[in-house]
Amino acid sequence: MNRLKCPDCSDYRSLVIKFVRFEKNNKGVDYNVPFFECSTCGNSEPLNALEEWEEIAEKDSQKLSKGEYVKMDFDYENKRFEQYDHLGLKYDSADLYLIPGLETPVDDGYLTPVFFDKDLLLYYNNHPDYSVRLFSFSSGNIFYKDSPLFSWGFGINRNGKIFKWLGDLNQDLSDKKMESHLRRFQASNVESDHDIYSKFYLSQIPFSLEDAFQTSDNEYKVFDLKRKFETTLKFKFNMNFSKLDVQNLSSYYRQPILEDRPQIFSAYLSLNIYLIENIQQDELKRILRDKGLSEKDIKIGSLKLFEIFLNIVLCVDLYSSLLLPLFVLNDLRQLHGHLTVDSFDSKYKFCKDRLGLESVSSDFNVYLELNKKLIEMYEKLNVAADNL
Repeated sequence: MNRLKCPDCSDYRSLVIKFVRFEKNNKGVDYNVPFFECSTCGNSEPLNALEEWEEIAEKDSQKLSKGEYVKMDFDYENKRFEQYDHLGLKYDSADLYLIPGLETPVDDGYLTPVFFDKDLLLYYNNHPDYSVRLFSFSSGNIFYKDSPLFSWGFGINRNGKIFKWLGDLNQDLSDKKMESHLRRFQASNVESDHDIYSKFYLSQIPFSLEDAFQTSDNEYKVFDLKRKFETTLKFKFNMNFSKLDVQNLSSYYRQPILEDRPQIFSAYLSLNIYLIENIQQDELKRILRDKGLSEKDIKIGSLKLFEIFLNIVLCVDLYSSLLLPLFVLNDLRQLHGHLTVDSFDSKYKFCKDRLGLESVSSDFNVYLELNKKLIEMYEKLNVAADNL
């Protein structure tokens, strides 16, 4: 079992290194003591039992005189891996030796995580020749045109920092033609915060089959579920639900990567096009006419038409609020061009309320929650379509 997994709540803990002083007989020894700590339930456990630390401190303090206090370091602290020095990147070697699964029999530092500020991705996401594709909210890669720029991509930890393995960075950036990219990574290189929990970490260092086969939790999951739903409708009703294949559209979709309001609301605009405006109304109307509805009954907008289709054809309760995420998305899309209007705050709060969020929730948290709700919605739609 991965020791990062919390034994109390099953969330994943992070490595936290604390300065601890062991004092006895007017002598003291200071260490950087590693703990695994859970931010969800508060569980805190030292990497080694405190009794072991006390034994180490007892031995080290025997070398001290009364009134003497010293800081003791371990071999794994501040270690440099010389074969990677040419990269000019900072990292914390303690991560390699303390985070579960990273240390290997060959002590070459390959799996040492190196951290970068998330703004590193801004250049690539806004450049016409590059794009950032987030396969989940915690993993992704940078693409040059349609090809991955890097071999194994990157992870995104819970603090929003990008990380890559030191050995991968060496493979990806050592070539002379990659020098400009290396400089960008150097400029965004930040200190380690010792947290690498992410779908990227779990899939690359799996402790179970479930770890190895991570599924997306962002728009890619939404697009996949939508595609499955439409394939089922095509098979059962010989209908094309969308005007355009969402798979082709998704390759042009620019995901928001930062807590940046214009970027996030621009994503809502694109999602609305893919998920709502793309609905093939004529096809829905054709099927509803076959079910006996009049022209007056079906002279309505895309979402209401879809709702009636679900109720009459797929036997989904109209009052189940199943399509709530799409209605919220449509409202967020309408707010896109009114970010500075006086009524924006009240309308935005109404969107947050329907997603079950507090009014103070950040723009990015609203975006995360909307994706979560869209995934849940399409999963339920697929069950309804499969059971018909």
